[in-house]
Amino acid sequence: MVREVSFEGNRAIDDLSLRISIATSQSSFMARHWATRWLGIGEKRYFDETEFRRDVLRVILLYRQSGYPRVHVDTIVRRSGGAVSVKFLISEGPPVRVRSLEVTGTEGIVPARDLIRDLPIAVGDPFNRFRFEAAADTIRNALRNRGYPFVEVFRRYDVNEDSLVADLAFDVEPGPRAVIERVVVEGTRQIGEDVVRRMIPLRAGALYRQSALYETQRDLYRLGLFNYANVTLVDSLPAGPRDTTVTVRVQVAEGALHRLRLGAGYGTVDCFRVLGAWTAHDLLGGGRVLDVSARASKIGVGSPFEADLQDTPLCGALKRDEGTERLNLNYNVTASVREPYFFSRRMRAVLSLSAERHSEVQAFVREAVGGTFSVTRETRWEIPVTLSYSLSYGRTLAEPAIFCAFLLVCAVEDTLLFAERRLQSTLSATLVRDRSNSVLEPTRGNVLSAQLRYASRTIGSDELIQFTKGSVEFSSYHSLARRTVFAWRVRAGTIVSPKVVVGGQEARIVPPAERFYGGGPNSVRGFSQNLLGPVVYVVDTTRERTATVRDPQTGQEITVSGFDTLTAPTGGNQLFFANAELRFPLPLFSGRVGGAVFVDAGQVVERDEARGERILALRDLRVTPGAGVRIATPLGPVRLDLAYNPYGPPAGRLYRPEGQQLKLVYDQYPRPGDVVKLGFWDRLRIHLAVGQPF
Repeated sequence: MVREVSFEGNRAIDDLSLRISIATSQSSFMARHWATRWLGIGEKRYFDETEFRRDVLRVILLYRQSGYPRVHVDTIVRRSGGAVSVKFLISEGPPVRVRSLEVTGTEGIVPARDLIRDLPIAVGDPFNRFRFEAAADTIRNALRNRGYPFVEVFRRYDVNEDSLVADLAFDVEPGPRAVIERVVVEGTRQIGEDVVRRMIPLRAGALYRQSALYETQRDLYRLGLFNYANVTLVDSLPAGPRDTTVTVRVQVAEGALHRLRLGAGYGTVDCFRVLGAWTAHDLLGGGRVLDVSARASKIGVGSPFEADLQDTPLCGALKRDEGTERLNLNYNVTASVREPYFFSRRMRAVLSLSAERHSEVQAFVREAVGGTFSVTRETRWEIPVTLSYSLSYGRTLAEPAIFCAFLLVCAVEDTLLFAERRLQSTLSATLVRDRSNSVLEPTRGNVLSAQLRYASRTIGSDELIQFTKGSVEFSSYHSLARRTVFAWRVRAGTIVSPKVVVGGQEARIVPPAERFYGGGPNSVRGFSQNLLGPVVYVVDTTRERTATVRDPQTGQEITVSGFDTLTAPTGGNQLFFANAELRFPLPLFSGRVGGAVFVDAGQVVERDEARGERILALRDLRVTPGAGVRIATPLGPVRLDLAYNPYGPPAGRLYRPEGQQLKLVYDQYPRPGDVVKLGFWDRLRIHLAVGQPF
């Protein structure tokens, strides 16, 4: 059994690439580790002398193809108790360097210097044969995107083994420049051929571009109508030297026109959740899609499916909402129609109607019915821009102390004004520039997104629902090694609102559902959900208690009282987050398990220029470190994060209900002189979620 395979002396080629290139591989962790191998589980891989000798040649060949002709490979084999450990001792030697690089035959089409600049091999690099071949493909694609489908690229090289230099050349035969004569569509059955033709960029008479073929394939898959889409030329060679036309074949295989999806899941702030969706493709022809979906969460804690799971570790995060409407079942029912061709193949529209009940832990409950109409345009820079209009009728419920703290409306009957059902009319614009290499687990590239939302009486919104809200987010991903990624993100946002008269005084009101909140698995993980930023405290009058004790100074009996408090995050109108995370494989587990270490920083504040309150400053930021584990699944990584919070409870006003009024007990609670002792375990926050945090 092979217990270990290792390499020493390799600098130009990493261990993983070398392991892939050889036949000898070490047994799985469970089969080779002393603590588990006695169980007889795990995959055992055995040592083959013949293949091992060939492995030496494989490593030498890989190095020579990579530009290291003087490489020398020795080996060490250790046998112990039926197990074998092998080590490859590599002396790479100096590489052959590229001395010159020339491209000919592209005159009048594209400057050679522009092609050379984009090649994966350059002067001064080791003469890597794999990159040399990839460079020829780069040149072919450049000319095919300029109308030359039958371009040929011939490679030449001259290597001087003594001086270790190489001269490279690419001779290009462009062939005839071609236009598309016709487009042939094959494979359509129930879906009309016209649906395919109007959704693709290929048109008769247009200049041939290879990128248009890729774009066609992408657009067909995006429709969701086809299981297979392939776009190729009918002829691989021109019919004659003067032939300047080509025929393009579009082959498709239709998928099921009706689909049913069911799902179930779990989250620390959702408890158990379920999802059901039914989709009808090609509704009334034209490629339209009807989607009807329903989802529910807080199953096990929320009425009518309560099972008191908030009293268990499984859903204990929701116990803080006990006794409030926030603990009831969350739901969303939505019906939407998607039009893939809205005046142009680059524009698509969606009309949706929905009814929902959504709550945020310790923050608010939003109940509403309404509709949204949105139009998305794909710009020429492949940056989709979405404009939408939403109209909803509903209400938002929150702790009366929130309105008392920020609007000075402390009479309970006055706070009920904010719980009335009202009309919200919102215009929004969203821009997303995605240059990452994966939606679920990006390892390279970056993503920029920005959103602007506007609600006003001018467009039909209620007087108490007027605001302008903007946010921007940038994420970047850098591959440091195989499956090791450094990722970072910055997010900022602000909200402004006009003054309105409430309770006889002017105030700036931002609905609780539109305010910024921080804390939780996707922001600053050292804080529980929504508990980063401004909060207010309310005395829980149902849990007040008194006790009679003897005064140690006078010896007389005195009565002391104690109370529990309810924490209500108020949210803010200004937000800033910054996250940095290193994601890496865990060597003791399979390739499906990885680890992460991270540092999160951020804050949510309430800025009011009229009160002289300043904007968010650097010293306001809260910084929390942590670590986590990721398990790969088809839906994305399942993530368990553990973060450390070095800070005490945030200061906020403390209120006590007295009849129909909220009485201010302390303007700042905990008070400056209070000593709040938190142990190490009290400062840890655990988050379970699906998907990377950013």
